[in-house]
Amino acid sequence: MGIITERDLVRAIADGIDPREARADVVMTADPATVDADEDVAMVAVKMMRWASGICRSWTRRGKPVGLVSARNLVAILDRSAD
Repeated sequence: MGIITERDLVRAIADGIDPREARADVVMTADPATVDADEDVAMVAVKMMRWASGICRSWTRRGKPVGLVSARNLVAILDRSAD
């Protein structure tokens, strides 16, 4: 499968694709990286920096998607834990 992020939509528009008329598979990031829902948040942040900063990633439990996380989510969580 795949995921469509704000970055995907911006890239599509820059490439001259009208996202209102394009199929999802034309603009999506195919086969996004995933992390397990039980992973430590700091480790997820490290993995996201290695993959591509800011890209949303899928949280999985037993291989099935259960949610999404973005760099913005991680910064907010890590900021709260620093207090």
